[in-house]
Amino acid sequence: MTNLTLEQYTALYLNQARNGDANVRENILEQAKPFIQGVCVKYCNRCLEWGRDEELSVGLMAFNEAIDRFEEAKKIPFLGFARIVIKSRLSDYFRKESRHRHQPLEYQIADNAPMHHETAQAWEIYLHEAEMRERQEEVLEFQKELSQYGISVSELVDASPKHRDSRENLISVASILVEKDLLMEHLLRTGRLPVKELALVSGLHRKTIEKGRRYIIAMALLLNHRDRFIYLFSYLKLTGWSERKEGSNND
Repeated sequence: MTNLTLEQYTALYLNQARNGDANVRENILEQAKPFIQGVCVKYCNRCLEWGRDEELSVGLMAFNEAIDRFEEAKKIPFLGFARIVIKSRLSDYFRKESRHRHQPLEYQIADNAPMHHETAQAWEIYLHEAEMRERQEEVLEFQKELSQYGISVSELVDASPKHRDSRENLISVASILVEKDLLMEHLLRTGRLPVKELALVSGLHRKTIEKGRRYIIAMALLLNHRDRFIYLFSYLKLTGWSERKEGSNND
C-alpha cells in the first residue's frame, strides 16, 4: 500500500478479494475503516469508536458484504454501493434493537437471524431508490459546501472550462492543492485560494489560476472529500478527467 486512496485501492484489488484472497480482503477492510466510520458516524449522528460501539462492527460486516455483492454492471461506484449497504444494515440493526427492547428474552433469542431477507427484485428496487437518493443528497451537500466559499452552482457552471485541456490544467492545479497539506489547510481555514503559491508549484500563470479560482476550489473540495462525494467524483472522471497526473505521484 502506497499513497493510494481507498477508491484507487479497491479498484485495484477488489477482484482479488472477491476471488478468495483473504489477505487482500483483510487489507481492504483495514483501509476502509475510516470510510466505514465516517458513514456510520453520519448515519448515527454521534461519535463512534472502534472497539466500543457496535454500530462500527455492523458497518464493517456490511462493507465486507458489499465486496461480495458488488456488481460492476450496475454502474454504481463501489464505495457508493458499500455506503448503501452499510446504511441498510444499520437500519436493520436499529429496527432489531428497538424491537428487542420491547420483547421477552425468548423472542429475542429466536430473532437473532439477520433481518433484511429481501428478494432479488426487492433489493433491486431498494438499490435503485437508494442510489437516486444518495446522488441527490450529494448534490445538495456539495452545494452547501460550495456556498461556504461564496460559490453557487450556476457560477460554477459558468466558470467551468469548455475545452478539455483547460479543464485538465485546472484540475491538475486542484490536485496539487490537495496534495500540499499547508496550501489545502489555508484554503479550508480562510476560504481563499493561495494563488501565488499555486502558480509557483504548478507552472501555470497566476492570471490563469485567478480566472479559474472558483473551478479550482470546487475541484479541490471534490478531490479532498471524494469519500463524501462518491458519485460526483465518479462523474468527474467520466467527463474527461484522467487520473494519470494524480496516479504518477503514487508510484
